[in-house]
Amino acid sequence: MRVAVTFALATTVSATSEGSTANPIRRVVSMLQAMQKKVEQEGEEAEELFAKFECYCNKNDEKLVKSIADGEQKISDLKTAQESDAAEKKQIDEELKQHKEERAAANDAVEQATSMRKKENGAFESESADLTANLKAMKAAVAAIEKGVSGAFLQSNEGAVFRHVVQAASDEYKSDLEAFLQSSQTGAGSDEIVGILKTMVDEMTARLDEITHNEGEAVENFNSLISAKNAEIAAAQEAIESKTARSGELAVKIATDANDLKATQKAVTADEGYLEELKKGCKQGSADYEETRKDRAEELVAIADTIKLLNSDDALELFKKSLPSPSLLQVQAAARSVRDQALDALRSAHGVNVGLIMTALHGKKQGFEEVLKMIDEMAKALKQEQEDDIKKKEYCGEEINKVQDHIKQVDFQIGDLSAQIEAQEEAIETYTADIKTLKESIKDLDKAVAEATEQRKAEHEAYVAEAADNNAALELLGFAKNRLNK
Repeated sequence: MRVAVTFALATTVSATSEGSTANPIRRVVSMLQAMQKKVEQEGEEAEELFAKFECYCNKNDEKLVKSIADGEQKISDLKTAQESDAAEKKQIDEELKQHKEERAAANDAVEQATSMRKKENGAFESESADLTANLKAMKAAVAAIEKGVSGAFLQSNEGAVFRHVVQAASDEYKSDLEAFLQSSQTGAGSDEIVGILKTMVDEMTARLDEITHNEGEAVENFNSLISAKNAEIAAAQEAIESKTARSGELAVKIATDANDLKATQKAVTADEGYLEELKKGCKQGSADYEETRKDRAEELVAIADTIKLLNSDDALELFKKSLPSPSLLQVQAAARSVRDQALDALRSAHGVNVGLIMTALHGKKQGFEEVLKMIDEMAKALKQEQEDDIKKKEYCGEEINKVQDHIKQVDFQIGDLSAQIEAQEEAIETYTADIKTLKESIKDLDKAVAEATEQRKAEHEAYVAEAADNNAALELLGFAKNRLNK
């Protein structure tokens, strides 16, 4: 408003002091109208700029509020997930420990049962071989006695086995059998000896059948036990593999969530600080705009009042009277009239300088020199205010650039976090592949163990069959030898 009043006053004073013969009112009005349009245009530009600034503030405010809310929700979700994952991992680790203990116990049971089975089988093989050899010798002795060739029999290998059997016989039969060995005669006592020998053959055969039956049951029980323990080991191994994989996945997830939580907390803190700065800047910008808009409105009112004043009939008549060859009285009257009109225009304005100008205009003997000096000072002050407005505009521009730089920084952080997520995903894929390889290796190992077990069973069966064949061959050779001796 002070710009308009100053401009109007300066042009009015200039027109009067020069004492021009031409009427300058139209030129002054045109200048004021041009200034009015310029001020209105500046107001429109400022309003458009403020609308963009306000839109920027609202948009970024909403964006930051949403970002902070999303970040806080993510932080809550990550903390909940961390607690849940930590509890699950702890439980899985405890279960893993239990499964490993169960697998170790089953392996120990298999080893103990296998060791015991070997001992039992060794005892069975030894006793079975002894019983088989003894039965062969006893049957050969019965046949020799019945044929009356006991002397030749006692000189054979089977006879030596027979003597060993007699030494190990029970007291019930031992004395009679020793007497038979000493006499080596056949006679009435031969039938009694044959009866004793047949009784012993029956007892040995029953004993051989018994231990063979017991051996079969022991083998069956052993196989059942091994099968059950292998099933337990396989189940424990499967549980160990799956839970080890799950524990590893949880460990990776917990570490990833911890990094994500830290980054999210940092981002939320940064957004909160930036939001606070944004609100302060936007509030200050709005206050500055309102103040500028109010000043501009007052300025437009002052310009309009001045134009109205200069376009009035009194002003026109005054300037007509001051044209060619005015008298001294007319010039003084014109100056007085212009002074009065300037005073009327200045009364609507405020400020120290304006008051001083009005005081100068009230003076009787004082001309416009002091007024012009004050107007120059006001123009200088207005220029300084304009420079301050330019600096304020530059400050707003710098703040906007800072905001844009911050947005770029946030985008860069988002890209960095995305790269970290990709790296974590690649690490998870690598761990998954390693776990898969370990599972396949364990399966191959289990397969090899199963194949070794089956091979051992086959070897045992082959051994038993070979032992039976050898015994049969020995019996056949003994029978052939007896035939040759006869």
